[in-house]
This record gives sequence, C-alpha cells and structure tokens, in this order.
Amino acid sequence: MINTIIFDIGNVLVDFRWRQMYEGFGLKEDDIEKLADATVRHQAWMDLDQGIITTEEAEEAYVKAAPEYREFIERIYQEMDNMLVQFDYSTPWIKEMKKRGYRIYILSNWSKPAYEACQDTALSFLPLVDGVVFSYQEFVIKPDQKIYEIICNRYHINPAEAVFLDDSEANIKGAREYGLHAIHFQSYEQGRAELEELLNA
Repeated sequence: MINTIIFDIGNVLVDFRWRQMYEGFGLKEDDIEKLADATVRHQAWMDLDQGIITTEEAEEAYVKAAPEYREFIERIYQEMDNMLVQFDYSTPWIKEMKKRGYRIYILSNWSKPAYEACQDTALSFLPLVDGVVFSYQEFVIKPDQKIYEIICNRYHINPAEAVFLDDSEANIKGAREYGLHAIHFQSYEQGRAELEELLNA
C-alpha cells in the first residue's frame, strides 16, 4: 500500500518557463536556441544544480559558451522568479493529499540561486510538505541512485510504499531501479489520474 508521495518540482509543481523568459528578452527563435544551449542545456547548469560550482562560475561558463549573449545571461539569475512559476494546482494538490493522510516529500534537482530567488513564491508550498531533498545541498543529482537512497534513509521511507512523480524518463527509470513506484509526469491531468490509479490499486 502506498503511504508516501514524492514530487519533483520543475515541470511538475513549478513551470520551468525558460523559453517564455528568453522570448521576453525580445530574442528570435534562433537566438533563443543558442542561449538555451549556453545556459539551461549547458553542463554548468547541471553542475550548479549539483552544488559543485558557484553561481559566478556557472555564469562564467555560460558567457564563455556564448559571449554575444552576456547581457541576457547576466539577467537570468537576477530575474529567476520570471523563469520559475508555481502551477495553480500545486498547493491545492499537496494540501489535498496531506488531508487524505499521505506523507508528502520533495526530491528535486535544484540550484541554490533558484531556491533563494523563489522560496517565497514558486516554492511557497515547501512548509506544507514533510521533508525536502534538494540536489545542491547533497552534491548529487537524479538519476544517481544515491539521491533516492538519501531521501528514503533520511525520512524512513520504504520504497515499496512510496511513489515518485517526475517529468524526466531518466529520473523515473532511476527511481524504479531503486525500488520506488514511479510515474512519468507529463501533465497534471495525466499525472493525477495515474497516481489515483496506483493509490486505489
């Protein structure tokens, strides 16, 4: 029986709106793709999530990859709350599942600057959950098996009694290999329906 629900954040509880943000810079599609390659798709973005480089080091790597976009790169972390916006359903969903008696946890690849910029806005649901594991604090990112071990050991979660929702197939695969039930989240309607089906099985 499932008694624990573990949520990813990006594209599950919070809209990762990097494209809309870059469009707001007034960039054309080709420039948006080049800026994305130099930032959100760059290894330094993941290294920052892992907590193994500083924000300054990440920005240096982005500028090195695309010096012509320096002015936009410098705005990204200053305007992070425009990139990360909580979905309308997130807080009510968490409250509902808590009311129904489920333990609720967060497991996310997340950077320190993103946390600091959004803890009171996009991440305002954090005080409602039973525990949180952010990659930048643990120096490990999904789908590394160690991060699933960390959350389960820290909060005494039996993987066989827990379900993990994430938008990344690789992260879902990693969770299942660790022994967690897992749902590949693609939309609220689909993710909720699959969750209810599992909870009622």
